[in-house]
Formats: sequence, structure tokens, C-alpha cells
Amino acid sequence: MRKAVDVALKIVLSVILLMPILGTLGVFPPPTQDLYNTSQAFEFIETITVGRYITIIMVLVHVVALACLWTRRTGLAALLILPITVNVVAFHAFLDGGLLTAGAVLGNIMLLFNAYFLWQHRREYRPLLDQTS
Repeated sequence: MRKAVDVALKIVLSVILLMPILGTLGVFPPPTQDLYNTSQAFEFIETITVGRYITIIMVLVHVVALACLWTRRTGLAALLILPITVNVVAFHAFLDGGLLTAGAVLGNIMLLFNAYFLWQHRREYRPLLDQTS
């Protein structure tokens, strides 16, 4: 049962991780003001996409995370996407009108799935947290 749940969550998380990559490749239209609840949210997204730096780094991290997710390195994938997940959730919480808006749904799903995978692989993180000098 757990294996089936893991595979299902990996599939959904993979689709979520692919969306920004496809957006960068021009599969999706560029963001418009009507997709956001506040003008500050749209201005923020517009600013970070114009520079392309964040977009390129995000795509690279997503590609590596996808590779890890499907090659028995799910624990590493969860760690790699954690900062992105936190930023997506924070963006919606503080700039885009809250965590219960339509735009926040994918970020909330990412957060839940990420927390699940982090918890499932918590033993793998023990060496990182042990204090040996």
C-alpha cells in the first residue's frame, strides 16, 4: 500500500515540478495580472522572470529533483525542492492573498507531499543532524 501511495505522490509531484520547466520553454503563456490576487504578487513574478537568473536556477533544481525522485533518491529530492516549496508557500501567504486562494493550491500540495517524503526518509538525514566533532 505504501509503495502505491509513494508512486502516486511521485507522479503528481513530478507533474507539479514539470510545470515551471514547461513554462520556461514557452509551453504555457507568460503570467498575466489576472492570475494573481494582488498587484505586488504580479510585479514580483514579473521581476524575477525578466532577469531569468532565478528561472534558470529553478529549472536546474527541478530537473535534478525529478531525476532524484525517480532513481531511489527520493530523500535527496525532498531536500532539493524544500527551499522552492517554502518560497512558493510564502509567496502565496504573504504576497498573493493567502494560502486558501486558487493560486496557492499547487504550493500547498507541494508542501504536503514534500513533508510526507521528508518524513518517510527522515532516517537518511540522521548523519546530517548528528553532532560529532
